[in-house]
Amino acid sequence: MTELPLPDLPETPPRAGGGPLHRLQSLLAMVIALAAIGLATWEGLENRKHNRLTVHPRLGGEVQSGRNSSGEYVRFAVESTGLGPAVVRSFRIYLDGQRLESGVAGGSTPWNSVIEAVASDGMSIDAHGFGAGYFMPAGREYVLFDARRQPGAEGTPPLSEMLGRIAVDICYCSIYGSDCDRVLLATTKFEVEACPR
Repeated sequence: MTELPLPDLPETPPRAGGGPLHRLQSLLAMVIALAAIGLATWEGLENRKHNRLTVHPRLGGEVQSGRNSSGEYVRFAVESTGLGPAVVRSFRIYLDGQRLESGVAGGSTPWNSVIEAVASDGMSIDAHGFGAGYFMPAGREYVLFDARRQPGAEGTPPLSEMLGRIAVDICYCSIYGSDCDRVLLATTKFEVEACPR
């Protein structure tokens, strides 16, 4: 085999590697990269704040008393009106300003004590409660206490007198454990215990 001669290549001109434009170009690339990282971090933090706001709970209470065609009634209800679910921290029932303890003998609830204290002939009562950790989805309404008296039940005080005796205190938070608040269903002013942390 014969060797092919290589053509003579011209010498390459020396590169200007340390000029001011080259240094400025490197500095600008670094500034742009740091700005992109800062913007991505800020966007992530704002996105997290937004996600927490989209699950902000709010409970609204309603206390009603009146008459209709089926008789006299008293009703305590709570509705989850916030954007997200509420997680119940505590559910407390008060009768005549005194907190009723749950888990008393026989596994009865505080509502049993309320029913014994206010029930009379011709009356039907339904009562419901929540335990700590109960999850209340947004947009739901729960009737906590509903007392009805049929027309013609004589010799008993009006059901509306019950409103001054019964109170319900619900402490709740968001699913993140933040945005904690309370709803107090009562018609009389009295001292309630602080919500648990």
